[in-house]
Amino acid sequence: MSTYSDTFRELRSPGRVAHTPRAALAPARGLRLAAGVMLPLSLGVLLGHPQYGVYAALGALPSGFAAMFGEGRKRAGAVALAAAGMALGAFVGALAAANPPLLVLVAAVFAYAAGIVGAFSDRIAVAALQWPGALLIATSTPDGPRQAAVRGGLVLAGGLGQAVLVALAARAETAAVKDTVGDGDAPSTARPDRLPRRSPRAFTRYLVGTVRTHLGLSTEHGQHALRLAVTAATAQSAALLLGLPHPYWAALTAVLVLKTDHVLTVRRSLDRIGGTAFGVLFGLLLAALAQLGTVPLLLGAGLVIALGYTVFTANYFLFSVFLTGFVVLLLDLLGDSARSTVGPRLLATLLGGVIALVASHVRPAAA
Repeated sequence: MSTYSDTFRELRSPGRVAHTPRAALAPARGLRLAAGVMLPLSLGVLLGHPQYGVYAALGALPSGFAAMFGEGRKRAGAVALAAAGMALGAFVGALAAANPPLLVLVAAVFAYAAGIVGAFSDRIAVAALQWPGALLIATSTPDGPRQAAVRGGLVLAGGLGQAVLVALAARAETAAVKDTVGDGDAPSTARPDRLPRRSPRAFTRYLVGTVRTHLGLSTEHGQHALRLAVTAATAQSAALLLGLPHPYWAALTAVLVLKTDHVLTVRRSLDRIGGTAFGVLFGLLLAALAQLGTVPLLLGAGLVIALGYTVFTANYFLFSVFLTGFVVLLLDLLGDSARSTVGPRLLATLLGGVIALVASHVRPAAA
């Protein structure tokens, strides 16, 4: 059973908060994934349709997180999985945005589905966690079926474009390994073993069996899935009742920081809240680049998101700073003034982080 002393033990000095091990940094990967985000965003802005570029970038951005785990084709497959679920989430979120009770329900359903699907592997868990995120982000601008479908299609295109870049990078890495070991047989460390292939029927039984195992409260993943659903619904409802301009920020924060492990939830919550506080100020500076012209704005945005991907596995606080700054810029491109989003973003993030912390205490992962 977790206690509040665990929370206070995770309060760290500024030096510890910003500590970033060099070995955990991935600058090459950060640049590759940033290219997958900036390509559709730049095309949309330069062609005079920034909203289309933003939607496609919002498909590529979270999809890239799934490329942090696994090897080769597995990374590309996880990115594609994230993109497909995000496209559906964007479509449903845009339709449900005008109906608060329905929105709370679908947010809970998507969060629960992400929790259950996460039982397959850490890589798939990261991919699935982007599904409720895309749904919640899409609620910022309600749309009819046609426009919601267009938005979902753009999110899917952005995510699949990111998957293609990840696949190409994986192929290049494989070719480099072959060149290193020569034309002979590669050592086992260079070519990891693959799982035995299953027939379609056996694979379907495996999928269904795994999901059925974790339904209910008998497993840790089942408990966590229910906790995610209740937390998402609670955060979204609380933000709506408080009248926050962008209520989805609270639910999004709660879903992203809530983990099966209590101590990790504490760390993520504190890092997310602190990182957002600095990130919105950083976003104001980034949005000011628009006064210098389109090219400086896009270059600055590309640098920021590349840094975010680079530190993703090294320091969640710094990642939150860079990610928030980039998102503030995207909202500014959609017409939401960067200055007007500072206060509501901070309040919603604080609300979501606190709700996630409470949920972690009330229903600890370990039964």
